[in-house]
Amino acid sequence: MAKDKNGKELPKGISWLTKKNLYMARFQYQGQSYTMYAKTLREAKKLLADKKYEVEHGINGKADKTTLNEWFSIWIETYKKGKVKATTLDTYMRIYNNHVREALGNRYISKIKTVHIQRFYNDFHDEGFSAKYLETLNAMLSNLFKKALESDLIFKNPCVGVVRPSEVKKERRVLSAFEHTELSSFIMREEYGEIEPVITVLLGTGLRIGELLGMKWSDIDMDGEQKTLSVERTLVRLKDMDSGEYRFTLQPPKTKLSHRTIPLQSSVVNALKRQRKNQNYLKISGKWNPDNEFEGLVFTGVTGNPLWRSMVTEKLNAIVKAYNKEESEKASMDGRKPFIMAHLHPHCFRHSFATRCLEAGIQPKVVQAWLGHSDIAITLNLYSHVDMELSMANMKILEDSLKKVV
Repeated sequence: MAKDKNGKELPKGISWLTKKNLYMARFQYQGQSYTMYAKTLREAKKLLADKKYEVEHGINGKADKTTLNEWFSIWIETYKKGKVKATTLDTYMRIYNNHVREALGNRYISKIKTVHIQRFYNDFHDEGFSAKYLETLNAMLSNLFKKALESDLIFKNPCVGVVRPSEVKKERRVLSAFEHTELSSFIMREEYGEIEPVITVLLGTGLRIGELLGMKWSDIDMDGEQKTLSVERTLVRLKDMDSGEYRFTLQPPKTKLSHRTIPLQSSVVNALKRQRKNQNYLKISGKWNPDNEFEGLVFTGVTGNPLWRSMVTEKLNAIVKAYNKEESEKASMDGRKPFIMAHLHPHCFRHSFATRCLEAGIQPKVVQAWLGHSDIAITLNLYSHVDMELSMANMKILEDSLKKVV
């Protein structure tokens, strides 16, 4: 075994060169020799380990033999696993497997050019995917090729120079003040007793659905003079990398500013009290058996384990269908045109909450804090909807003020 200048035994593959006063790291792989030099033993060990990993995984300048699928696996393991949130990792895996693997994955990465990425994005856009989804895809692929470039696998990142297809922004679904009132009244019926607290709390707080479903009773103060709700976590559903099965888990909120405390309206407090009664009934049903991680959740299934957003969406679809049927029958009897409520989804309640706040004249900085946005521009750009009646009323105020000047 080789020894250093002090007679200390060196690890396999590393030797000391007295004449050069350097450590030499050397190994062979598939008949080819690889040699590196370093001033310190620590540096030599790292060079040896890194180079072995590169050649054994086909990333040592062998881009003509490395497919995008192979590089994606290396990229995930080397640069992303343990370094990004589990939700981000799950998003990368889902987007790649659903859209990239078959379309580009079997190509050698050295053969993928900007024109191939451009055509791929064009096709992706033509299939009707949103600009935000394409932005996530582009960010993932750009970093994927950037790391390949840094590893000397390719000479140019093919994502550089790609023109992402423009897309007309879809109008976000926001309940008008009339819809807000109609829905709040309609869901107070007995048959909607299980889902009503969910909708009322979303409408009255602007919470993200994951934040609502990850909320625990310990986050809520309904007994003090200042009744508040603290956002401490969010519920996510992730695919296990090993088993391939999906599982629920609780994670910190989306961003640092997503940790926040929201004052509660009386309607929200009352809805939470109704939910506590609902849950007390579930606890004596004999089916209550939540996992330790989910002990104390406010909104749950019959066993005390998480309620998922798809179940909320199903309930909303049923409510809209029932409302529209009843409204159509009433309109027919009254000889008028029916008001048909458009599709509802959990996130539109967040948009609606923000819009009601701005319509009421609440300062945007306050709304920003309640929503947990990192930048007030997000609040103003995303939630700039104004009810037409309110818009007309404010124009009248402006008109009257100008008349006074004259």
